[in-house]
Amino acid sequence: MASKWKGGGWKSGKGFHMERLKVVEISHYRKDEEKKRKRSLLNAGKKGRVYSRSGKLWVDFRYLDERVREPSGLKDTSTNRNIIRKQLDLVVAEIENGVFEFSERFPSSKKKAHFAMLEGKNVVKNHDEVLFGEYVKKWWNEMEPGMNFSQVKDYTTILKKHHLPYFKDTSFKEICSKVGMKKFVAHLKSKKNRYEQPISAKTIQNVMIPLRIIVRDAIDEYGWTDLPDPFSRLKLPKIRKIRIFPFSFEEWETVMKIMLPWYRPYFDFAIQTGLRPSEQVALKWKAIDDEYVHIELSRVRNREKSDLKTEESRRSIKIRPGIKKCLKQQRALNQYLDSPYVFVNTKGRPILQDKLREVWARVLKKTDIRYRRMYETRHTFASWALAAGETPEWVARTLGHVDTSMVYRTYGRYIPNLTRQDGSAFERQYMEAANEKRQPI
Repeated sequence: MASKWKGGGWKSGKGFHMERLKVVEISHYRKDEEKKRKRSLLNAGKKGRVYSRSGKLWVDFRYLDERVREPSGLKDTSTNRNIIRKQLDLVVAEIENGVFEFSERFPSSKKKAHFAMLEGKNVVKNHDEVLFGEYVKKWWNEMEPGMNFSQVKDYTTILKKHHLPYFKDTSFKEICSKVGMKKFVAHLKSKKNRYEQPISAKTIQNVMIPLRIIVRDAIDEYGWTDLPDPFSRLKLPKIRKIRIFPFSFEEWETVMKIMLPWYRPYFDFAIQTGLRPSEQVALKWKAIDDEYVHIELSRVRNREKSDLKTEESRRSIKIRPGIKKCLKQQRALNQYLDSPYVFVNTKGRPILQDKLREVWARVLKKTDIRYRRMYETRHTFASWALAAGETPEWVARTLGHVDTSMVYRTYGRYIPNLTRQDGSAFERQYMEAANEKRQPI
């Protein structure tokens, strides 16, 4: 049955049903109006205002020609309105007297950095509110332009692989706690390398170097004098002393007999000079004169760099007869290639260490000789020279070491006496042992 409007309700076949109407009492309106009137009186004749938003009190004032609106965190009550109004009056007075500092009155404000910049001051942040990931982003933008290619590569790898996955959302307060850094070292010890072996102590120490710099820079920048140094009592795993395995003259001759002719001068030159592989692949003809081979560059990850490992690495090696013979052989190989580099591939491009390692591994696999790293040519040079009677000072200079400490520590058992210092003993022993019947290049 259709229903019809009958004044007070709907009429239906079953009778009348009155819909209750919601009645808003006048007293609610009066209370709201009373609050507005009191807030109006609260701000009357004063600069800035206290107002309510979602039941909480806020302040509104002008500073450095900008409008500022900040929450107080207090509920909108009569008592709290008076408290906040007095605090706002103090803010206004400080602004007018030129002594107001935004970060002092509003330490948790999102605009703290903005007004600190307008005030010409450094941003002061607490160590519990600065996250590692946020700080590193700013730190990297400032530091990266001053780094060389190798540093950028190393830092980028370490940050992405180790630091950021672990510390990204961690505050510096947590990092500098008593156990914060210890936990990170324990985490590193549990990690595996690409061969599914625990990462080495050397790798762990390399990971800690940039982390130490970043944390201490943050402490200095923000003046966190109350934070303890998390590295002061930190125990890192010790690097095991690498045991060297120099070749004997007989072993070396075996290797050279089956070495591909193209690479034979390279390895003969390496074992007579003790050059680091990165130094040898960067060697240019212009760095060689009638008397000396001048070590001025290195080449890492196929990129040339002029900043060597140490200042002592920048050195000159006297050209002895054996070295001269190697260079002559290499010049013959290069005669149809237009390259400034001494050691190149068959296309005249700088030879890559990865390629050299492949050749090295294939050759040693064909012999019954114990496998050694390609770097062992450097150790072999040093041990042969010392065994022949050359002085540790001469060996250290030739290797590019800062002093003789490394020589004594690494090759001490090969030092029979301290009589010669010009390389002649090494040269004589090498030439006597060298097989003159090698396959010609």
